[in-house]
Amino acid sequence: MGLVRFRHFDVTPRDRARSIRPEDITLRCDQPLEVSLAATIRHNALAVRYRGPKLMRLVTRELALAMTLFDRDRVGAPVTRNSAFAECSPHIRRFTTEVVALGTLTAAVERAHGRAGHVAHFDALPSDLQQLYAGGGRGIRPDLRFAFPGVVVAGEARGRDAPAPKNTLTTAIQRRRLTELLTWSRSQRADQVCMGWTWVQPTGTTVDFFSFPPPAPAALSGRARTQVKAALSAHPAGPGDAPPSPSDRDAVSTEETNPRAVLLDRVTSEIERQYLQTAPGPVPGLELPWRGEWVDIPSPYGDALTARMLFAVNGAERRTWRTVAARHRWAQTAQERALDIDADGRTLVAIDWEPRSPQLAGEEVRAALF
Repeated sequence: MGLVRFRHFDVTPRDRARSIRPEDITLRCDQPLEVSLAATIRHNALAVRYRGPKLMRLVTRELALAMTLFDRDRVGAPVTRNSAFAECSPHIRRFTTEVVALGTLTAAVERAHGRAGHVAHFDALPSDLQQLYAGGGRGIRPDLRFAFPGVVVAGEARGRDAPAPKNTLTTAIQRRRLTELLTWSRSQRADQVCMGWTWVQPTGTTVDFFSFPPPAPAALSGRARTQVKAALSAHPAGPGDAPPSPSDRDAVSTEETNPRAVLLDRVTSEIERQYLQTAPGPVPGLELPWRGEWVDIPSPYGDALTARMLFAVNGAERRTWRTVAARHRWAQTAQERALDIDADGRTLVAIDWEPRSPQLAGEEVRAALF
């Protein structure tokens, strides 16, 4: 768990304004934000879109590739890329910065809204869920959806391997994207909108987090209500999921629960089941019901093994793991044992910076979880 510089901006567009100007953006705070690379990897595993079902071994190795270009994240120290980053091809650099951008956006959303609910990439949603938004999957729209009990936050994650602006609060390219998000928000009147713009550098990482005010409430039209009912029927809660609350069972008619949040929860359940279907055997030391494998994260310079990463899925049940007490315990583990952990629902990611044998590392993870 390391620190990034967190700059939170409020975006307050003028009525009927067609573009965002510098005076529409106010800096709310500039302070450190704790970001776990394990949490970053786990959220990427759940949110990154794929053309077909998710293959656990493939996703594990893709995300381990991004980890080769980052230095160990130490509690209280900046999150930094290593010197090999500059030697990589442009598409690998883009991939790596996008992975980190999703993680820093998630951490920023948690700072603003509390413990993050389920996160999904818009393009990974089934077509019937995309149709709940005007225009479906066409046109400009935020990439990510974060589900909370009463609200869905639409988030845009952008990553750059350039320094954060020094002589101005925001750049023209940031304001141009904010203008596009403003246009989308006004046409939808559905989700609260935000954007995280992450600058990844050798000496540290900065995330500029822009939050729009909540949209004015908009009642579901008759057609939208029909679409929601159809989507809820097409994506029922699966076995092993937590029992639905009364508001979940009547999500269309209750005001306190956002039906899109209920649907995103069910999409996450389906992604977890895909991982379970393609998962390797039991994790040494952690044992069943956890399935997955440790993979090596070698040094790009061919040095001795410097880290291992575990991506695992729970075959028994979904749980709320990321309580305040658990996260405090994991932070202590990260500092004392060089073991970064994040778990929620059915998925778990651990990064062993020692690294230990898979058996011993699995036992350490189990002790930290329970």
